[in-house]
Amino acid sequence: MTEGYVPFSERGLGYDVFAPLWGILELGAVTVSGARSLRDVSLAAFVATRRDEVDSLLTLVRVIGDFSAETMAVFERQGGWNDGREVTAEYVTLYSGSIEGYPPDTDNPAVLRRMLRMAGDLQLATLLHALVSTATLRGPGLKTAPELIVAAMRMAGSLLGVDDERVAWDAFRLWRVRFLPEILRPESPSREDAKVNLRRYAHALEDLLDPSTRSG
Repeated sequence: MTEGYVPFSERGLGYDVFAPLWGILELGAVTVSGARSLRDVSLAAFVATRRDEVDSLLTLVRVIGDFSAETMAVFERQGGWNDGREVTAEYVTLYSGSIEGYPPDTDNPAVLRRMLRMAGDLQLATLLHALVSTATLRGPGLKTAPELIVAAMRMAGSLLGVDDERVAWDAFRLWRVRFLPEILRPESPSREDAKVNLRRYAHALEDLLDPSTRSG
C-alpha cells in the first residue's frame, strides 16, 4: 500500500453520492411547486409522486458503487421525507453555493429561480463527481460504469425538471472544469493510479456524451 494512502469506506462513498441526491430531490420539489415560494413545498409529496424514478435511479447507484443493502438503506432513512422535513432557505442557500446573500428573499420568484438554477448545476456536478469517484474504486468497471453513470445523470436531471438528454453533457462539462484540474495537476497529492483512472473515466464519458462525436 502506498504510504499515506487512506482507503475509502463503502459507507463514506455512499454518503458522497447521497448528499447531492438529497439536494436534487429537495430542489425538484421546489421546481414542481412553481418556484414561487418555499412555504407550500412538500418534499414527501414529491418523492411519493416520483417514487418509481427515484427507485430506478437508486438501482443504478447501487450497481455503480456495488453498494450493500445496508448502505443503500441510509438514503431512505436519512432523506427526511418520512420525517416531515421542510425545504428551507438555509438548505437552498447551501445547495446553490450562496449565489444570493443570506437570508435570501425566497418569496421573490426571480431570486428563487436564480438559486434553483445555480443549485441544480452545482448538485448535478457534485453528483457526477461522486459517481465517478466511486466507480474508480469499486463497482462494474470501466466497460460498464460510464453508461450507467450517464443514465443516472439523465434521471437526476429529470427529477430537477430537465428532461433534455443534454443535461448529462452539461453536467459533465461543469464537472470537468470544477473538479478535475485540482485533482489532475502534476503537483496534486492525489495518487498517480487515481489520476489515471479518473482520466480514463473522463475520456469515456466525453466519448459517450459529446454531441460532436456522436452519430445521428
